[in-house]
Formats: sequence, structure tokens, C-alpha cells
Amino acid sequence: MVNHILATREMEGVKSNEHIRGTVEKILQEFGILSKHTVFVTDNGSNMIAAFKDYVRLSCAGHNINLILKHVFDHLDEDNPVHSSVIKLFKDAKTLVTHFKRAGLQKALDQSLKQAVETRWNTRLAMLQSINDALKSGKLHDILLRRSELRYLNNIDCDLLEDVIQLLKPFDEATRHLSIDQAPTLHLVLPTKATLLQGLLIQDGDSAIVKELKEKLAQAVELKFKIHLYHKLATALSPSLRSFLRKTLSGQEYEEVINTLAALTETAGTEERARSLEKKQGPPREAVPSPTEVHDFFSFCVEKQQQEGDSGGISESWGSQFVVEYMSDSKLTGFQSLLNFWHERSDGLVPVAKRLLAIPATSTPSERSFSVAGRLIEERRSTLNPENVDELLFLHSNL
Repeated sequence: MVNHILATREMEGVKSNEHIRGTVEKILQEFGILSKHTVFVTDNGSNMIAAFKDYVRLSCAGHNINLILKHVFDHLDEDNPVHSSVIKLFKDAKTLVTHFKRAGLQKALDQSLKQAVETRWNTRLAMLQSINDALKSGKLHDILLRRSELRYLNNIDCDLLEDVIQLLKPFDEATRHLSIDQAPTLHLVLPTKATLLQGLLIQDGDSAIVKELKEKLAQAVELKFKIHLYHKLATALSPSLRSFLRKTLSGQEYEEVINTLAALTETAGTEERARSLEKKQGPPREAVPSPTEVHDFFSFCVEKQQQEGDSGGISESWGSQFVVEYMSDSKLTGFQSLLNFWHERSDGLVPVAKRLLAIPATSTPSERSFSVAGRLIEERRSTLNPENVDELLFLHSNL
């Protein structure tokens, strides 16, 4: 599974929804791949939502996770004693990191302290984790002791530091799993939401601060982690997640998934279905390392397949019966790779799986291209014209 950066174009003027849509459609037309079936994965900006309102548009799951954390930690109340301690922790952590950078002390550490950056995902965790690691090594304490600057360290509540790190870690791990670009990820969006909510259940022994943060984070996950029908369809196409899907969705939602998969199967196209039914000939594929079908991070969502119950409002078409048989087949377990599972099958669901599982859960590849562009357009190359930048980034991505 591969992804490609097709273009990095300059956009002059206001980035209105019409301008964005026109620019993107023109690029896709140049490559001959624009169709009514094109799916766009974007952030939740109002201009993006409006630009692709006539297409299937999915919210970037990585942006959603970042919005959840931003919503919670940027809206803590300083007048609330519980909130104020968390606000103070981040403020003191930023002060410590800034001091180390300005005083040139970073090189004395095994790993430099990381500063939280608003425009980068999960950097709050990176900052706190770097401080915690330096504390455990003892070097942070020793450096500040020699400089008579232990006041910077004494301000850090180490117990709260550990608690907040443990709260943030699952969000960072979820982001990394959803940002993989060489394996399917769309099927993991719904399990990610369930896994995060499971981890935010209040436990015996949780402090008042942890309880408060868990409640706020859980509310934000419910509100801001967007689940689209396509996420549910993709989850259904992962054998290990079928029972989870059945348990998670309401009866009406589940029927919608089955009926939609059936409709897609029936309209996949005679030629494509015929190709998928043909046994592929030629040399065997080169083995490519691939992740397990479902990582242990999502183990909460992996259950033994149960026999399907009443079909309810599921249609009686051949496509529906085919999908129901797949969903209830208890023998489809233990696969090491979701890609290999669908590569080895030869039935009507294969073209549907190809179409849906090729959609990424996040817009991370585009975000990475911005980083590459930033390194390309440095001070000595600031006069590069936009066409050359576009071509250089295209070559960087596709060669």
C-alpha cells in the first residue's frame, strides 16, 4: 500500500471554499482521477467542509484527537483549584524548557527537553515526557543544583506530571496508529474512539485531578471524535472487529452498514468484479513487512466472532446475503495482515475493500509534505518559484 503527493500548489488570494475546491479538482483532473467516488480527508475548517460538501468528506482523525486535547487543556478554569494545578504544571514545564534552551543547557542532557508547539500534534505529551525522563536520569537535578537553580525544578509537581503523562499517552499512541501510511487505517477510527473512552473510565485510586480530567476528556471524545458511515464500513471489513462493530452500533446503524456494503458490492462494476474473481497468475509477490491486522492497542475491541442474530431490516438481495455470510463467518480469524487477507480473497467484497481501505484515517501525509516544504524553502532558496517547489516535492514523494 502506497501513498503519493500529487501536487503542492501556491494558492493566491483568499482561501475560500470555492477556491480550494477549484484548485483540488483541477489537480485531480490533470491526473485523470477525479470522480464522484473521490473521498476527501480534511481538517474541520469551515472552508474545507464547504469546499467538499458535494463529495464524501471525512474528518481527519488526527486533527480530531488534537482538537480534543486542545479543547480540554486550553479551557481549564484558573479559578477552579483542580484545574489550576494542571495549568500551573504546564506553565512551569514550559518555563523550565525555555530556560534550558536559552541557557544552552540542552547539550548536557542525554535527550533534549521538548517544547510544546501549538501547530504540532501531541507536543504537550512530548514536553512532559522529556522532562520526566530527564528527572529519572538525575541529570536534570544535577545540572540545576550546580547552577543553584533548583527553583525551576521545585515548581514541578512530579506526581501530577506522571498522572498527566499517563492520561495523554493513549492519545499519542492512537495518533501514531492512525497515521501509518503503508497499511489500512480507516477501519481503526471507530475502535480508536472506543479504546480512548475505555481508558478514560474512572478507576479506584484516581485522584480528584485525574477524575476531573478523565471526565472532561471523555466528554470531548464523545463530542469531537467524528464517526462517519465510511468508518463503520471499514471496521466491518476487518475480520477481527466484526463482533465489536455489532456490539457497538445500534440495530439501525448496523443494518445501514450491511445494506450499504451490499449495495456497494452489487454496484462495484462487472469488469472489476470479474477481475477480482480471476486467479492472479505470475510470480509471487515479494514479502513486505506489515503490521498485524489489529494492534494490541485495540485489544479491547477484538472479540470472538458471534453468530449473527435476526437480520431485521437487512434487505433480501444477493449482495446482502453475501455480506451477512461474511459478517457471521467464525473461521475468519487470526490474520496477520488485513491487506493479505483481502489480497487472498476472490469474491464480490474485494473491490469494496479496495475502495474503502485505501482511504486514510488522517491527512498526515499532507502534513508531512508541509515539513518537507519547510526544509526545502529555506533562507538561501527563498526565491524558488512555486512551479519548481511543486515539482521538487513531487519527485521527493514519488521517486
